[in-house]
Amino acid sequence: MVRAAYVRFIRPYLSGDLARQRVKLVWHVWGYLGLLRLYRLPLAARLGVIARFLRIDWMVPHAHRPREIATLCLALGATPARPGEVVVEAGCWQGGGSAKLSIACRRLGYRLHIYDSFAGVEVMSAADRARSFDFSGSFRASADVLQRNLARFGEPDVCTIHPGWFADTLAHTPVPASVKLAYIDCDLAKGTIEVLRGVLPSLAEDGAVFSQDCHIPNVFDVLNDAVTWTALGRPPARIERLGPQLARIHVREHDGTRSREDHEGRHDARPSSRTF
Repeated sequence: MVRAAYVRFIRPYLSGDLARQRVKLVWHVWGYLGLLRLYRLPLAARLGVIARFLRIDWMVPHAHRPREIATLCLALGATPARPGEVVVEAGCWQGGGSAKLSIACRRLGYRLHIYDSFAGVEVMSAADRARSFDFSGSFRASADVLQRNLARFGEPDVCTIHPGWFADTLAHTPVPASVKLAYIDCDLAKGTIEVLRGVLPSLAEDGAVFSQDCHIPNVFDVLNDAVTWTALGRPPARIERLGPQLARIHVREHDGTRSREDHEGRHDARPSSRTF
């Protein structure tokens, strides 16, 4: 009902992504309450993180919700950082998520590796376009935009930027450090597999992998396809839906054992369409 009212009476009068994002904060902002459970930080620091995240929400267009970024931060803070561990963000648009993750990395002791083509979403195949919206060329922003937003709102000193298509970066050369958390937001099944090729060989034993694209049928299907995981040299993963778009990919070890978080059966929920 709330969404229907928004679509009918409010959205037609809003111009641009940022205006819509600011209005939607009215009902999505409560998702940040989860950050109060980031107990590795003092209460004042937790409140400071929320305040900085809200400033980013007000100033930088992005494609996630407060509850989703809070989920990533809580996963990152679940155990202490080990020396040399990193966070990987695959797909950054204008750097709203990057700025938030850089703040979390600074507070919790990680470096952030940001991968993006800076040319928008790769041209989709006809088969992909037949099953979902054509994202080709969408979410394009220059590396300069990312760097400015990191400098203004985030923690650029903990960031390393890797420009280029995933096929030429992550799929070609695995991440050169132990990966504590990987966040994939590239809108393509092909890109998702390329990211996994670069992340899985470096994934920490207690590492976590998240996809922001599980509302996209082709992405959801490829993650649930045993053939995908055979090609990656792993048993099939369990996909845990955490919301309309976000899912956690519970990667299993080479010997078939479950990850320490994987205590339930495979989730069989189907992907929903992008909301708002």
